[in-house]
Amino acid sequence: MVVVFLIVTFVTMVAIQAASKDPARDLAGPLNSTEARVEEIRKHYHLDRAYPIRYAYWLKNLVTVDLGNSPTLGASVRTLVGQRAPITLLLGLYSIVLALAISLPVAVYAAYRRDGPFDRFISGATFAAVSLPNIILAVLLGYFFATRWRIFPYAASKIWPWDNPGEHFKNVALPTVTLAVGLVAIFVRLLRSDLVNTLQSDFIVMARAKGLSPARILWRHALRSSLFSLMTSVALQFGGILGGAVVAEQIFALPGMGLLLFQAVQQKDLLVVQACAALFALAVVIINFAVDMLYAVVDPRIRHARALG
Repeated sequence: MVVVFLIVTFVTMVAIQAASKDPARDLAGPLNSTEARVEEIRKHYHLDRAYPIRYAYWLKNLVTVDLGNSPTLGASVRTLVGQRAPITLLLGLYSIVLALAISLPVAVYAAYRRDGPFDRFISGATFAAVSLPNIILAVLLGYFFATRWRIFPYAASKIWPWDNPGEHFKNVALPTVTLAVGLVAIFVRLLRSDLVNTLQSDFIVMARAKGLSPARILWRHALRSSLFSLMTSVALQFGGILGGAVVAEQIFALPGMGLLLFQAVQQKDLLVVQACAALFALAVVIINFAVDMLYAVVDPRIRHARALG
């Protein structure tokens, strides 16, 4: 996991700085780009050294949480990330919870009624949802639910759930749905496929022969044995959620990491872009590690195998 984080952040740093004609001049900003200031920044951030040496100094600054100052936004990168990160993380959490709350019962019923009218409808609906880009869905949701019907605000505000829960969820509703629709389609198709195979297993036949109710067979036995692919998909899709947050936050003006990253790329704010990439990579690594630990909770055989070495 640590190796993945190091590779992602190093490649990001190289790509960002290689794409700039003069990283030191970009870091100086448009209002203070005198030659003396540019040279000072070049030496301060070791931009006259090789990429591995620059990366080593950046890692040192990351450990000490000294990420520098944004020349375009007029604040320290640590402050900017600290203000924006909780919003995006909450948005990602809400979208995953909403997607799982919808996809679990839908997939279970579709697998139970395999090849029936509901299963065929869900198959077509999820295919359409997977094919719909986030940016198109966000525009449609904004037009109907914010502009035309005025149910939700188009420009979201940063309101914490503990300050005003009603206004908070009203502000994040459209961005959350934008990210959750694609996840629901992926989760339903994946879980439905695994459940169909599980329901044909010998232990399910044995459970039916013992007279267990269909609800107990579906929710306690079949679902638990079919969760591994879904859990893996949740971990893998978290990176896509963070990428989708760039679109959702930009369209709905939600002041999170996605909007911050978009603004930083536009203004060539290299320090902010690199900090955002590092946080996104760290979040994905942590989520994948947590899911790996959950495997043992879902299937005791994995826990016993680890205990045996």
